[in-house]
Amino acid sequence: MMKYVSFLLCASTFCTAGFAQTVDGTKFRAIEEGQWYHPIEPEMWTYFGADETTVYEILERVADSDGPRVDPDQPDTQIAYGPGNWIYEFTLAGDAAMAAGNHKAAAIYYHTASAPHTNDPNSVAALQSANAAYVQAASTVASDFEVVDIAHENQSFQAFLHLPEGEGPFPVLVMSNGSDMSKVTALNYYETHLQPKGIAFLTLDTPGMGDSIAYDVRDGQTDKLHAAAAAWAKTQPNLQSNNVFLQGVSFGGNAAARLFLDKPELDLAGVIYTCGPLHQAFLAPPEAYENFPRYTIDGVKIRVGLELDASYQDLADAVRVLSLENQGLFDGDKITTPLLAINTHDDPVASLDDMSRLLDQAENAESVVFHLPGHCPPHNQREAIVSAWIISNLRD
Repeated sequence: MMKYVSFLLCASTFCTAGFAQTVDGTKFRAIEEGQWYHPIEPEMWTYFGADETTVYEILERVADSDGPRVDPDQPDTQIAYGPGNWIYEFTLAGDAAMAAGNHKAAAIYYHTASAPHTNDPNSVAALQSANAAYVQAASTVASDFEVVDIAHENQSFQAFLHLPEGEGPFPVLVMSNGSDMSKVTALNYYETHLQPKGIAFLTLDTPGMGDSIAYDVRDGQTDKLHAAAAAWAKTQPNLQSNNVFLQGVSFGGNAAARLFLDKPELDLAGVIYTCGPLHQAFLAPPEAYENFPRYTIDGVKIRVGLELDASYQDLADAVRVLSLENQGLFDGDKITTPLLAINTHDDPVASLDDMSRLLDQAENAESVVFHLPGHCPPHNQREAIVSAWIISNLRD
């Protein structure tokens, strides 16, 4: 049965029915974030585990630095690796947090130093430190944790597995974030929303980043590692093979939608699509991508196998393959796997028009649309919705 659920200020069954959205990079960031290269999101960083005072002290040092910058108008683009450099300052904070035993905060500082996770050696080193800090932080959570290796295409990638207290087996959520957020940012999700409900958590990096760096998505198969992780989860004796759920957020939302449409044979208990670009965002003309923050574009370039100096035309050509419509996945029989779709009403890359086409392919779908501007709803609100939805869709 198809079921659409509106949320917050949406009064109609589907908030923007009949309203065609276009790709608008100028809406990707809130005005209050300023014009820095990196998104300036202290509230989100503190939600993940960083210290607010420390964050503002770092930003002040970065802004006050007088070193040469890649872009003189962007304070966080100092070229030299040293005081005032973004990677250096956040890495220094990570080192201090590690020394103090605050591993959760350290993971976030290192991750923030690395983002958008390019091939820059200092960025790569920072993300490796973030993973190491996360392993330490996870060991303090009252449950079992392990780093697992999952095989795919004669290689393997690492994922993080959290198991709640108890004998199990447990239902499990397989999850990835987007093109600029690695799996080390998800510990609060597990601690606050999943562990209390007895849900295990298997997290992976999207292809082309972190522990999934050996892969990219130039073949259009954004879901290949998600599918491998879900299939792996089904074979584990401490996990319920009939209650494997999968979520992808932002760029990972494309992967979740693709897996839902292309691999119903996985027989998942449910798929959660969250604010991911599906079609329109990948067909924009090259000049449209010029309006997006360079930080966002740099992350996408790396994930699709391009160098940072690739042109916007190169980018436009490379991302065409990621359109699920171009892949023919919006056609075909209805899919019985339960689907939850979460979005804002005016996402600059994940249009409600595209999301409605995904929902139309499902026999059993629910949607939650936040009447908010910008890309993706707030973490704590969407995570609470997902954990409750998983419980309501558990199989016997």
